[in-house]
Amino acid sequence: MKKIRNIAVLLLVAAAMIMGLSATTIGAADHLDAPLIQQDGRTDINDIYAFTNGDNTVLAMTVNPLAGVLNGTALRPAAQYDFVIDNDGDYQEDIVYRVQAGKPNGSGQQQINLYDVGALNPRVANGTSESTISVDGGGSLYVGLRDDPFFFDLVAFQDQVLGAGGRRTFCDGNENDFFAGANVTAIVLEIPSSNLTAASDSINIWTRTADRNGTIDRMGKPVLNTVLISSGNKDAYNATTPAEDVAVWSGEFEASLLALSGLDGTGYTQAEAEFVTSLLLPDVLTLDTTSDAGFTTAPLNGRQPAEDVIDFALFVVTGGLGANGSPVLTGDCVDANDVPFLATFPYLAPAN
Repeated sequence: MKKIRNIAVLLLVAAAMIMGLSATTIGAADHLDAPLIQQDGRTDINDIYAFTNGDNTVLAMTVNPLAGVLNGTALRPAAQYDFVIDNDGDYQEDIVYRVQAGKPNGSGQQQINLYDVGALNPRVANGTSESTISVDGGGSLYVGLRDDPFFFDLVAFQDQVLGAGGRRTFCDGNENDFFAGANVTAIVLEIPSSNLTAASDSINIWTRTADRNGTIDRMGKPVLNTVLISSGNKDAYNATTPAEDVAVWSGEFEASLLALSGLDGTGYTQAEAEFVTSLLLPDVLTLDTTSDAGFTTAPLNGRQPAEDVIDFALFVVTGGLGANGSPVLTGDCVDANDVPFLATFPYLAPAN
């Protein structure tokens, strides 16, 4: 894989990654990145996570970017919040765990139901938001306000790339996580891995939100569809399924990779762009439920909250290191969340 040659390439890639900033100031990592979900942050999937804890698998998604400021803090009543599992490698849904919420009461709490869609007795958990809910057959569910686990130096991006008038640049010694102090609404589900697997210990995972009109948003791998799918196609992308990704979206992924990696004149070849696309599509997280490795440590294995996916995405999209074999600028120098994650359920840090 080729390497990042200069800062200009990285900045232009960052610009592509944050296209959603035209509507708000937080269009990174699927925070309000598509026209349809800009209408209602409650169904906007910001990030998803999948990792193991012993014999259990932990699945998490966040919605409501800048919850309590830009958006509310509740789930949308009657909307569907799905963790979708493919356990036989065909990228079709085999298992769906669905969260639905009632209307908030006077104190803002919601009744929460968890369904194992397709099961004989589908409702497997019931409780209230902002509490740990026991799941039938073992496991726990949490729905509530948490610290936004995503971290990125957005101010440097605005100053250096968008010309906001400030003097910040990436990695200038004043690195700052724009999302520090921000909250999101989190859905965290921990259940036995045996509930999810079939013949293989490996599963494919994606999340989606939907209403009676169909799918509103979906997400698998972090950041990358935000980079490689044009803003005009984001709603169409969300409306398709992972099983359709290779046929429908490979061409756009390849074209974006060629354009972004070639901004300095030495980008991917067509064959290289096709190879990278084959690693990125279908857009799912693949998790070996017997491994505690993560997205960046054993590339593309699940995703743990502490992993720096922005740096990884920049590295992949632009093609790696410089022509002389040395790193140039492979990220934003914000390498961790502003507050520590928890070692136990629900894992994401408490709300600010």
